[in-house]
Amino acid sequence: MYRSQDEELKRELRRIVSARRDELTAVQREELSTRLAEAVRSEALVPLERRPGRPLVVCVYGAFRSEADPSAVEAWCRSRGHLVVAPRIRDDGEGMELRLLAQAEDWKPGRWGVPEPDPARTELYPLDGPLDAVLVPGLAFDGYGGRLGYGGGYYDRLYAERAAKLAAATAQARATSEAEPPSASAAGAGSAAASEAPGTLWLGFAYEIQKIDSRLPQEPHDLPLGGLATDAGITWFGRGKTDGAGSELGTADAL
Repeated sequence: MYRSQDEELKRELRRIVSARRDELTAVQREELSTRLAEAVRSEALVPLERRPGRPLVVCVYGAFRSEADPSAVEAWCRSRGHLVVAPRIRDDGEGMELRLLAQAEDWKPGRWGVPEPDPARTELYPLDGPLDAVLVPGLAFDGYGGRLGYGGGYYDRLYAERAAKLAAATAQARATSEAEPPSASAAGAGSAAASEAPGTLWLGFAYEIQKIDSRLPQEPHDLPLGGLATDAGITWFGRGKTDGAGSELGTADAL
């Protein structure tokens, strides 16, 4: 009974928030997306740049219809020498893969017309590779880390698949380290690979009008967000959530 009520509530929220977002004019969407991108740059990515040793790896998405547009974040990352990746629905339709975007021309219309990396122009990025931040679209968000997507569960599965791969890599590195003498180079290499990414920030990316006051219905498999970026700034949720790669992110202090 409760599940049925939750599904009915989700359908109604999707209808209401989608209509609210669609009422924005093209000019308003551009202005709000610019503010959103600035919030992400200043409050999340610039602090993340303090991590030494390598460029950031940031996952963006291609805005569809009236979605908030992260293309300014994509351009800023490239201007700073960071790597940009984006999700693409796999050919089997059961999940998403990540692909490196070297330039803005690497996008093409994908399934349902949603922009995605062109597989003929882009390189596959390992799902367990370093990933500092993921910008997550959605229809509605609350102030507690809840997100209501479009119903396909693609980002939930991406989070779960990446977490599983990272957990397996960590377990393998630990087993290798315990089996080999402390001086063995293989053990050192395994440990370094498992700890290369200190944590991934999964950050909701939406207009402030998509934020609702009440708590959204949540299920155990739902992607836990570390924060929500809107044109009004970033809301951090507790100490944040990562995908198991290491230290948690999500508050200004943690960043």
